[in-house]
Amino acid sequence: MVYLNMEIKQAIDKSLFCIGAGASCDAKCKTSGEMLDALKKLICSESNDYFTKTECETIKFLFSCLHYQAEWRTLEANNQYPIMPNIEELALLIRRIKNRDNFLPYPVTGNWADKLISLEAKFKEENGIQAGIGLFEKLEDTIKNRLLPKWLEVQQTDFLKPLDSFFEKNNADFILEIFSLNNDLVFEKHYSENKAKPFRGFYSGEWRGFYNRPNEEECNRINLYKLHGSLDWIRLSDGNILENPKLAQLSEEDDENRIEHNPFIIFGQGIKVFSIEPFVSLIQSFREKLRERSYLFIIGYSFFDPYINNLLIHAVKEAREENKKIIIVNPNLAYPSPLEDSHFVVDELLGCHITDDNYEAKKLLTDYLEDIQRNAFYSELPEFNIKQIPTESLFYLRMNTSNFLQHFFSNSGDRLLKLIEKFENERKEGLPFKVD
Repeated sequence: MVYLNMEIKQAIDKSLFCIGAGASCDAKCKTSGEMLDALKKLICSESNDYFTKTECETIKFLFSCLHYQAEWRTLEANNQYPIMPNIEELALLIRRIKNRDNFLPYPVTGNWADKLISLEAKFKEENGIQAGIGLFEKLEDTIKNRLLPKWLEVQQTDFLKPLDSFFEKNNADFILEIFSLNNDLVFEKHYSENKAKPFRGFYSGEWRGFYNRPNEEECNRINLYKLHGSLDWIRLSDGNILENPKLAQLSEEDDENRIEHNPFIIFGQGIKVFSIEPFVSLIQSFREKLRERSYLFIIGYSFFDPYINNLLIHAVKEAREENKKIIIVNPNLAYPSPLEDSHFVVDELLGCHITDDNYEAKKLLTDYLEDIQRNAFYSELPEFNIKQIPTESLFYLRMNTSNFLQHFFSNSGDRLLKLIEKFENERKEGLPFKVD
């Protein structure tokens, strides 16, 4: 194959990068599953500074519910791979229980909720009216506002150094478009005193969006769209969204500036909050970039969010004749993965990957994604999810984030350029689609 004579700017301008929780593993941030394990260890310890005995008993009961659901979903997937619960599912379960009277009349919930009602009564008896907060509100607050920041503490960012070298050796006028599903501060910490400091849609610490970038030299290499919010975002009672440095300027006595959410993040809330700023604008930006870009690098994401999946699948189906690609970068989609070592090959350009003609592996991959789209646990209306995924649009690189950055962004991004050239050649040569 003869590669096109492309520049790295052209390759970057055709690409979009979307990162999930697995992309922060090298920073020692805990994954959703690891958070659940940490919580389990905490509530089983003889003493802790986070939960009372009644709260621990409640969480243990919720753990048993999660594992029951996980086993049921595993069997629904014909036992092809075990489905393991995670912290987001626990947060969603707590939220659904907390709000149960809002969507189901009490007689319906009362029969199965005897244990929960007993625990709530016990919590109220122990804390009295002075508590001012219910059992499940307290659990949600402790996990989201006290434990989550601890679990997502950034311990090192050396794995991002290939990007530093890439920026230094490429002075072309391009911007990496990075959409993050994470709440952590990995990129912000790494680039806190660097000219590649990410632009996140804030002006002077206040949310203004991405449509008008500031003319600031220090924000000229990365657009970082945090689709699910950030640990250093807060929302005031008047609806304004601020970055935490503005926190010191707020008066506790000023009701208009009262802090309503700190941190302001999506955590176990489903998709309804996407109608609220800044999330509605961020999702709109995501949809626009998905439509514009040809090569969607999905890094460290296991596809357990059908709302995001629908946007990705729609983007490739809408542009099917253009050979748009979803390039999955992940060492394992699930644990254990539905894919085996024998499904992969290794070469110098692509590293460990699935070849285009490996129909068995691609079928397992599409079945995995379609099972998620059908599952009622992950979305309230699974019947509306897009379930048919164009197999030819999927390309799987089996590597973690650190290896991906080292492999494709070293040497001025030479391998990344060649990968994009490979896809461009396939598109321009009009190779027939391989439809299963």
